[in-house]
Amino acid sequence: MENIKKLPSLTLGESIKSVLGNLTNFKGRARRSELWWYWLAYFIVMMVLAFVLGAFPVVLSVIAFLLQLTTWSVTVRRLHDRGHSGWWVAASIIIGLISNIYIMQSGYYEAMSTINPNIEEATEVLRGPVFPTLGFLSFIVNITIFVFCVRDGKPEDNKYGPSPKYVPNELADE
Repeated sequence: MENIKKLPSLTLGESIKSVLGNLTNFKGRARRSELWWYWLAYFIVMMVLAFVLGAFPVVLSVIAFLLQLTTWSVTVRRLHDRGHSGWWVAASIIIGLISNIYIMQSGYYEAMSTINPNIEEATEVLRGPVFPTLGFLSFIVNITIFVFCVRDGKPEDNKYGPSPKYVPNELADE
């Protein structure tokens, strides 16, 4: 470990540039600073876009999906930095999709979108076994992803590539 040097954290600008330069790259590794700075920028951009494009939901949805793709890729690369599989992100996406399909097909929206919403019918959908189970699974998977992403990356190379934070001394001086 003595012939390895730790690079300084990325700045907000460096992080955004790195993530946007790896838009759909789900291979390799990403540093904590890259992930968290990008998530902050993503949150701010999405808030502004929601305010500005709120009257154009289709345009907002397309832009939001493209930006969400970048958050998935950097999160997968962050998991790789710890030596974990990107399938955790896929599991989170799949659980979210199943939850949305279930809610749309359950009659919840119809019950809640009338002039006099039928609260009993809507809450019955939420009280059944499916929605709480999906919520619990989503919670477990997303907390796991969060914990993996918070922890420091492995300094040694792993099956996903070399460390983006810890480099050999001879490379750090270049």
